[in-house]
Amino acid sequence: MCMRMSRLTRIDFPGRSWKAEVGLVYLPDDIFDDMSSLTVLHLGTQLALPRLPSFKGLENLKLFAVSGALSLTELPSFDNLGRLERLVIAIAPLIEILPDFSAVTNLKSFITMDRGTWCCNGFLGQCDLTNPLCGIHPLWGTPAATCVPANRTASAATLKVAARFTESICGGLVGPNMQPDPTEDTMALCNGILYHECQLPGFPQAICYNARFMGIACTPSPFPIEMRRRQIRQGAGESCNPKYEAWLGCK
Repeated sequence: MCMRMSRLTRIDFPGRSWKAEVGLVYLPDDIFDDMSSLTVLHLGTQLALPRLPSFKGLENLKLFAVSGALSLTELPSFDNLGRLERLVIAIAPLIEILPDFSAVTNLKSFITMDRGTWCCNGFLGQCDLTNPLCGIHPLWGTPAATCVPANRTASAATLKVAARFTESICGGLVGPNMQPDPTEDTMALCNGILYHECQLPGFPQAICYNARFMGIACTPSPFPIEMRRRQIRQGAGESCNPKYEAWLGCK
């Protein structure tokens, strides 16, 4: 594209389809400079995108989610994200460090899924390369991590955020078939009801969940099950419905 993307208000690609195995490979660094009204930014399945544009124009952003970013090596500065409330980093195995969180003072939810080498490479303190999060990824094949130097470790503000959300970050690795894409059959098991218990052969538990903002489908992944249990226990997130969520602790 030759036009300035930062001036676009709408973009259509009639007759074209995106290749999920590629996705975007580049975004101009100034694309968000004049998007102060943007409150939600979800970048999903951008497998070949190595870096993100500056966030300096996103002062009203409340939710930032990035998922399926296998080539992404770092996140932009959070210095202008003073209104950010929810942060999701899912399947971004090459990110070694996080930005400084000093300006992020309204964060209510911070969730990570799958490998984050910043959890064990010394960024948060002790470097433990024996941690599975720092090993070769069993599904993506990303190489083992190395310890970061002292000048790349977390700021005091970032350490404070990490300590606050210990139960929702730095969890387990995603393995083969851990959370497959929805199908007509798995969606039919849920009938559009989030967090309802469903049954899948060969799995002790399964939950109706809209992984990666897709359709509500039955998944055996333990991550959304544990996430919702903790939300209910801590009174976080949307109110639970005991009719469908009693199995998760809703009363």
